[in-house]
Amino acid sequence: MDDKNNFKKQVLPHYLDTLTSVVTLADIVIHASDKPLSDTEGRRFRSEVELAHTEIQNSVQKCKEIRDGVDHKIEDMASESLEQEIVNLTNQLEDVNKQLIAVKNEKDKTRDELHHSQVQLLHTTETQDRANVKKAEKETVRNIGYGLLIIPFIGIPMALSTSKEIKRWEDIIKNTTETKGDLEKECDKKQTNLNNCYEKIKDLKEKRVEYEGLRENKRGKLQAWTQETAELFDAQRKVKDMLSYLNKLQGALEQLQEQSTEEAFYGIEGIKDLLQTVFTTIQKESFNKELLCDSRIDRKLHELEEKIPEFNRIYVQ
Repeated sequence: MDDKNNFKKQVLPHYLDTLTSVVTLADIVIHASDKPLSDTEGRRFRSEVELAHTEIQNSVQKCKEIRDGVDHKIEDMASESLEQEIVNLTNQLEDVNKQLIAVKNEKDKTRDELHHSQVQLLHTTETQDRANVKKAEKETVRNIGYGLLIIPFIGIPMALSTSKEIKRWEDIIKNTTETKGDLEKECDKKQTNLNNCYEKIKDLKEKRVEYEGLRENKRGKLQAWTQETAELFDAQRKVKDMLSYLNKLQGALEQLQEQSTEEAFYGIEGIKDLLQTVFTTIQKESFNKELLCDSRIDRKLHELEEKIPEFNRIYVQ
């Protein structure tokens, strides 16, 4: 988590310096054992109080900057519309699938119609071929009849009969030729429609793959966004909790600093309650802050924890 790393880099060093000064303050007042501080001890005491106050101010300022950064990230994240994009892609996929079903049905229907027309064309062609054969046969017989006109009672009836048959087959040829032409046009049209169906199916399948890919990509982004948002809210909660503690400690150190100036300081007895408030504030809240998990911080906290009973023995009645 970047914000946690930022906290460690920007806040912890100042907080560590604050703790170091507070531990030193505990050492000074315990060493004095309720006796007035020497001039050297007084100057050192005031210096450490000033340093602790300055460093806790720096800690609070850096923590506020991190809090503001997390807040801005959450505001930016709230503008995401991935869920709506996924809904839109799902709707587009449904439309594509409906179109695909419709085109497949059209393809099957067109294929059946083409097959029917092709069968009709085949039958018509066969009929035309038979008619051509029959016509040729009758023309041969008629020609024989013409050759037998020298025998009128044989040649003339033969010629007349075959001429009628030839005319009938010519009519059949003419009709089948027209029908065949219509069927060929119909087959060409059906084949074109069928080819168009295959092209539409291909395009729709490609579009479906494209939409599915985009939707999965958006879902992945949404999952990452959801996780990142949860982490940001968790970071926001932890940073605000930490800032509340640092503000509380800053307030305690500010009161101590005001009462520890050379003009206001009248001995440890006058500021022992303020010191105890600082120690108690740190002791109660530092150990349960996840953002303060650091070996250097832990060492200072334990040092302070070991000194508090001695301080209470000397100064707390």
